[in-house]
Amino acid sequence: MNNLFFCENAEMSYPLISEYIRAIKSPEDNFEELSCLKPVLGDDGEPVMSAGGFSVVFKMKDERDGKFYALKCFTKDQEGRDESYKLIADELEFVSSNYLTPIKYLEKELFVDTEQTDETDFPVLLMDWVEGKTLDVYIKENINNQYALEMLAYQFNKMAAWLITQPFAHGDLKPDNILMKDDGQLVLVDYDGIYVPAMKGQKARELGSPGFRHPFRTEELFDEHIDDFSIASIALSLKAIALKPALWNEYGGNDRLIFSENDFFDLSQSKIISALQELMVNQEFCTLYGIFMIAWAKNDLSQISYRLLNIEKSQKENLKEIVSSYLEAKEYVKNATYEKAFCIFSSLVKKGGDKGRILGNNGLGYMYANGLYVAQNYEEAVSCFRRASDNGWAMSQFNLGICYEKGLGVKKNQEEANRLYHLAALQNFGPATDLESWVSYPSSPYRFISAKQETIINEEKHQKMISKFIL
Repeated sequence: MNNLFFCENAEMSYPLISEYIRAIKSPEDNFEELSCLKPVLGDDGEPVMSAGGFSVVFKMKDERDGKFYALKCFTKDQEGRDESYKLIADELEFVSSNYLTPIKYLEKELFVDTEQTDETDFPVLLMDWVEGKTLDVYIKENINNQYALEMLAYQFNKMAAWLITQPFAHGDLKPDNILMKDDGQLVLVDYDGIYVPAMKGQKARELGSPGFRHPFRTEELFDEHIDDFSIASIALSLKAIALKPALWNEYGGNDRLIFSENDFFDLSQSKIISALQELMVNQEFCTLYGIFMIAWAKNDLSQISYRLLNIEKSQKENLKEIVSSYLEAKEYVKNATYEKAFCIFSSLVKKGGDKGRILGNNGLGYMYANGLYVAQNYEEAVSCFRRASDNGWAMSQFNLGICYEKGLGVKKNQEEANRLYHLAALQNFGPATDLESWVSYPSSPYRFISAKQETIINEEKHQKMISKFIL
């Protein structure tokens, strides 16, 4: 049986991207079967495309029915590519799932007039065009929308539970290769590293991305379980971000969600593993944490039930009720009906779920800090604000920052106060962004005054901005 793997030293030359562009601009002359496709042009008049390490993908349109396709053209040689794509296309042809898109591999489909080789006919891979946002982009755009983050975790786990039961594996699960469509459907793209049963005994063609693969994955490990560790780490990361969005700001990056390659090599030294301990109060998180540890230890999840990946679907209506209760309590505070407000905040902490606990704790912290219905108790206020702040609630981070700056219930610590203000500002929390802006440019409104007068004005302005807690 042939050993399929990507060869670093290309044996065959392929056209340049510029040469491919010229070829697809005249589809009727250069395509064998796909002459009905035409490139979609951008505002600059050039084909819409994206380039990777081994290929370039063009957005194409079928002039007959208006359907869009992704056409992958190859820029580097990969040993065994023809055979591997044939096997992938054959085996996935009968897999009916919204998580995958049909593919078709055509060996000598596109004629390209190239100076790179004597060859003139080149292979292409044809797929349905998927309009959507990659997981990391979706998270960035919805980092302040907890419901959207919770639904993303739910949708991923739903897909993961399906994928883990299949006889094939994607091979390179990462945010870039998972698209969220407008209707909430997740779709897997980029099938270069897929394993299908017909490949049993072969070596992996690629090893996946470092921030998502098992630290000891090798080309020898190539079976239906190569996604298991990626599934476990992504599922845990998405749940953690949904519970505490601030983790994304603290630990996220272009090459990861919250885990880095170094974290996987030595969990005992991982800062994010330590940061996750506070989320153990959530039962679903504990289950996903256990699955992650099994995947890390065993490098597969064959010994667990896929049902463990099922998490409850977040109920948006329930969130609306929680927010409505919080706003009702705020109104009671405004009208000095403190007992009713305190009862609502307490109820949210006890029965409101994760979101209710966050909002309820911020409300109770506000009441303890101001001595409303209860005796003023800054220590208790700090405890309440901290519980909400640790779950990424920007308002509580700002309130807790005030406590640290003024030494209310805690020892004065300006550095910690500034850190908390910054975390709140990263989430675009208005008072925090205003405060950071003022600290960065304090003297801009005042000219032609002495340095002493300016210092006094700046201090008064700063103290006014942190003069009261926010509800």
